[in-house]
Amino acid sequence: MRLSLSTTLAGLAVLALGTDVSAQIADLQPGRNFPTAINAFGGGRSENIDLADIDHDGDYDVGISNGGDGSAQANVIYINNGGVQGGTIATFSNGTATRFAGFPNDTSRDIEFADFENDGDFDIYISNRGTTANGGETSRAYINQGGLQFGSIGFFDEGTNNFWGNLISVPTGDEIGTQNGAGPFRDYSCDCDFADFNDDGFIDLFHSSYGPNINGLRDSRLFMNDGTGVFDEHWPWVDPGADIRLHTLDIDPVDLDDDFDIDVFGSSRDSQARVYRNNLYGGTGAGRLFTDMTQTAILNTGAGLNGSNNYEAEFADHDGDGDFDIWMKNYDGGGGGNLDRILRNNGDFTFTKMTTWIKGDPNTDENEVDFLDFDSDGDLDAWVANFLGTNYLYAGSAAQGVTFGDGFYHRTGTSSSGSQYSHNELPQNGNSNQSLDGEAADMDNDGDPDLLLSNDLNQQNRYYQNTLGVPDTFAPTFHKITNQGNKSDGSDTVIHVALRDNAPYYIVGYYRVNLVYTVDGGQERKVRMFSQGTQQFRGVIPGGHNGMIAYRIEAEDDNGNASVSGTTTYNQTAGGQTLIESLSTGTGGTGGVPQLTIAGTLAPGSATHVKLEDAAPNALSVLFISAASTPVPFKMGTLYTFPINVLVNRTTKPGGFDTLNVPWPGAIPSGVPLYLQYATADAGAVLGSGVTLSNAVKATSP
Repeated sequence: MRLSLSTTLAGLAVLALGTDVSAQIADLQPGRNFPTAINAFGGGRSENIDLADIDHDGDYDVGISNGGDGSAQANVIYINNGGVQGGTIATFSNGTATRFAGFPNDTSRDIEFADFENDGDFDIYISNRGTTANGGETSRAYINQGGLQFGSIGFFDEGTNNFWGNLISVPTGDEIGTQNGAGPFRDYSCDCDFADFNDDGFIDLFHSSYGPNINGLRDSRLFMNDGTGVFDEHWPWVDPGADIRLHTLDIDPVDLDDDFDIDVFGSSRDSQARVYRNNLYGGTGAGRLFTDMTQTAILNTGAGLNGSNNYEAEFADHDGDGDFDIWMKNYDGGGGGNLDRILRNNGDFTFTKMTTWIKGDPNTDENEVDFLDFDSDGDLDAWVANFLGTNYLYAGSAAQGVTFGDGFYHRTGTSSSGSQYSHNELPQNGNSNQSLDGEAADMDNDGDPDLLLSNDLNQQNRYYQNTLGVPDTFAPTFHKITNQGNKSDGSDTVIHVALRDNAPYYIVGYYRVNLVYTVDGGQERKVRMFSQGTQQFRGVIPGGHNGMIAYRIEAEDDNGNASVSGTTTYNQTAGGQTLIESLSTGTGGTGGVPQLTIAGTLAPGSATHVKLEDAAPNALSVLFISAASTPVPFKMGTLYTFPINVLVNRTTKPGGFDTLNVPWPGAIPSGVPLYLQYATADAGAVLGSGVTLSNAVKATSP
């Protein structure tokens, strides 16, 4: 029987906490996993490295923010040469001159990929530090020209001026230009992160600020996506008297109390880290979205800062109890000590500082940590970028039965200082620069994670390829799923799922997750779930149904490991009007079963977003539109849009998707539906039919 990660770790939670083991932790993959440091991404004052499939060709590309504490430099894009590039996967070409053409140099600290407009491609946000001399810098947004822009996917235009909407708390003197209460604006930022904080299905932005010279005298702010990729300030966002003027170099959106709203945890270089609880569901705030919980959550439990240089906090479920714990960099030791500590989540929005969970900590000034499973044994390992010395891998030991008291994480390459893992996984050369950020992802599509590293001082940025090639076989697990009760109205039903897996949270965010539902046992309908951040996904069962609704979740990771949840049922007894409804599941092909979704109010003339996913890439496609539906057999499936009134010829993008943004026709009377369905040429279609069909969607004018 193959055990999931959560099953493996949960079993350990009942073991005695103080048990010691005398044997070395076994190296499950003898030999060096990462033998060579490859100079793959140029060099600069490189503060942060991030990854996404920006051209939708099935491999991860890389973005790097440059400048940092030095003079302004160009931020860069490196394209993975696999996929549509037709070259060798996991080799990289600098695409900055064409894909990031003409953009200004900045003193940048952070780069983030996020889909601002929900059009199926990844845009870019750059956080800039600013100086006292220039009064701060504006952070910048760059828009992927695929999707709604109908341009070349993986190429970017600057969209900074249109990204920022209404400003409330920003002083007029910090506004750029004469917007009179609209962005952009000058600030001093190191890290900004995206998550759906108000649970409306659009990605929002937490914009942290540390002030000039990291003096902690500027407010951190929250911006809400209006649904079109414009971010309006939400102010005040936290309870009165809360400390939001921080020295933070890193913030993390993370659901810490399992209530499906997303909280915020921030490290702090020169002061106590902060944690804010989201009050959207189950909170106790006084009319504010967030409450500062630092006193009760951390300080009252004795888990406060006792070190220096707390550059980063990173979340993961270390002890297998389902909730997220926090690894704190350089958090303990006093008098300049740089010992890392894990804050164990007690399940009640309080944390306990664990002093035995990290073994072999060299007590040096480290900058950043990420979690991965480099040896594919099902538990989490840790990858540490070291500011003043050698970068390290820590081997997780939960899968091998090591108990809490003997530590979850053992620094590789040493058997001293309590560590029990003597094999050195990383290369000796090219691993001792002034490193600021590391990431982990399967860059060569061989099933195991590789490592990326950004370095300061114009040193080379590195790529470490995992050469042992032992693929991950652990499927994602379901930590928590909405348990919907019976309803007596016809409203939409929002379903959430929180996933756990042996992978970094940002990789889990790229997983394919579907909500599958039926009404009274009828045709299955499938909804692609939206990644909200923090390993949480959101899907909507359309309102207006009368009867018993049954739903389940299907989740698949990058390696094709799939899980299916149990089925939940509820009764809906008072119907309303279902404006948008999926009628079928379609037929399978190269990319799976193509999925058609429609979003919008369907009010006359309003913007309506039509999106096709999971079709064959770069393929001829036709969108059929009909005013009636008399289903007929077609290409081994069923065409619901018959008789056909309109057909629109399209070509899918390299990622096998298509998007249309069109005004809803004003001439359609209220209550009258249109039916839409895609057909796409696909040599891999079922039974050699040569064509895949998407699900059909019925859209009714309100």
